[in-house]
Amino acid sequence: MPQWLRSVLAILAGFFFIGLLSVGTDGIIRGLYPSAFGADSGTSNTAILVGSTIYVGIYAIIGCWLCAALAGRRPMLHALILGLLGLALNVAGVARMLHLFPTWYAVASVLLTMPYAWIGGKLRERQLERRAVAAPVAA
Repeated sequence: MPQWLRSVLAILAGFFFIGLLSVGTDGIIRGLYPSAFGADSGTSNTAILVGSTIYVGIYAIIGCWLCAALAGRRPMLHALILGLLGLALNVAGVARMLHLFPTWYAVASVLLTMPYAWIGGKLRERQLERRAVAAPVAA
């Protein structure tokens, strides 16, 4: 498989991993606590918003790690490209739905996107470094 195709597939895999888990968990939360959401589907429930920030962060870090692992080479670059894609979509989503959530939540969502990507990429780099150290030295 050409490296460019592997790179594209790695980024798509990370993107869909994050998106499917985030949307799925959002749906479960909305189903469990329908009264916490308004008619236009927004909420100001702090516990739900903090929880959302936490689980989306976990999914984003794992998704960026997955992207970096599947990419094969230049793991941090791939994780950060996925982060930039997420950032662009996050900014667009916040601009469109700012009226549905408190400002702090929108700001946190945007500001945390790239750190999540960096952490996912860094985890993969450290994993590769540990493997390189643990590998026997050729005599």
